[in-house]
Order: sequence, then C-alpha cells, then structure tokens
Amino acid sequence: GTDFDMQGTVFDFYDPVVQRAQAIGRKYGLADDWAATLPGDWSGGAHDIIVDISAGRRPWIPNTEVYREALPPLLAKRGVSDRLSDTDRDQLLGEWGKMIPWPDSVAGITQLRRKYTLSTLTNASMSQMTALVKDSKLPFDEVLTGELSRAFKPDPRVYQSAVEYTGFRPDQLLMVSAHKWDLQASKQAGFHTAYVPRPLELGPGHAADRKPESFIDIIAEDLVDLANKLGS
Repeated sequence: GTDFDMQGTVFDFYDPVVQRAQAIGRKYGLADDWAATLPGDWSGGAHDIIVDISAGRRPWIPNTEVYREALPPLLAKRGVSDRLSDTDRDQLLGEWGKMIPWPDSVAGITQLRRKYTLSTLTNASMSQMTALVKDSKLPFDEVLTGELSRAFKPDPRVYQSAVEYTGFRPDQLLMVSAHKWDLQASKQAGFHTAYVPRPLELGPGHAADRKPESFIDIIAEDLVDLANKLGS
C-alpha cells in the first residue's frame, strides 16, 4: 500500500493562496509583493502549531482552526491587519480547500494505482480532503487524515492509523511526501519512504532540498517518475 502526504506533495497550495491574497490586496491598493511569501509563511506558522499539538504541549484543534490561528501574526508582520476584513480572511482561509494538483499528480497516481492500494495520509480535514480528491479526480482508494486520530503528523498515532485502516503492516506501506520531517516520522513507524521534492511548493525562487537521508528509501523527481521507479 502507498500513503500520500497531500498538501505540497500532491497539491499546489501556493498559487491559489497567493492569487487570492493579491486580489484582496489590490482592493486596498497593496502591491502584489505583500502576498509573495504569505503561503509559505502561513504553512510554516500552521506547522509550528501542529508540532506543539503533536508534542502534547497543547490540545488538538481541527486543521481549519490551526490555519485560522496562524493567519493574524502574518498579517500583523506585513502591516495589513487593519486592512483585511473578516470576509477577506475567510476567503483566504477557503483557498486551502481549493488547492490544485501538481501537473504530474493525476497521471502519476493513476499509474501507481495499477499496482498499489493508494490512500491519502494528511493533516488536512476529512471533509476538505474528500472534496479535493473528488474535485481533482484523483483515483485514491481511501481518504485518511489525522482527524481520524484527532492528531497530526508527525504524531505516531497518525501513521498507526494508516496501518489500522488499510490493513497493511508498516513494512508493507510506502509513505510518499515532499517533507523530510514526515518521512523521518513514517520511517520510525516502520514504513518505507519515498521523497518527492517540490521546488515550487513555496513559490518561485526556492531550491528543493535534494540531499539524501538515511530515512529516505527512494527519491523521485515527481509522481510519474516515482511510478516508473516502482515498476508501476
């Protein structure tokens, strides 16, 4: 079986979020560059909250609330807190539910499904991921998220839930992710690991980290390359 991280690995979140932020900014006469680093900083701020929850430093809250909480400090840092209305903020938040597949995602996942049982394993919410998978016509066999365990990756309970819900042993599962922290945690859970760097995850001008690691079994350029390497 093969489990996929979704946000950044299968889906591009940068373009939908940055385009919405720029459109909102133009209403208030803000230059487009205010939004350029917003998606990456927002994802990073949400990840910091998720790490605190995973470490038991604070109680679990739904993924949408994580992203809602992470936004105000970013707006304050950019000096636009007093410009954006609640409606603007809700529209920005909604863009995380409108992520778009990377150009290779549908083809690669379709090719992989010929040989493997495929499931999502993401920190997004069940409702959001079900809608995204359906709208994008991604042929997953199962939609699994941390919400089923009321936990977030890298909490071991999320990886254990994949074992429970797929029926595969850990050593029969391959975790596919663009995030090394995710692969390190899944390797500790007994999974095989495939690293798919996404240089455009945080927008143009970012170099992907292609350094091999002891916890990475396979490195692929994209999901079609991964399918080819796995003989699918």
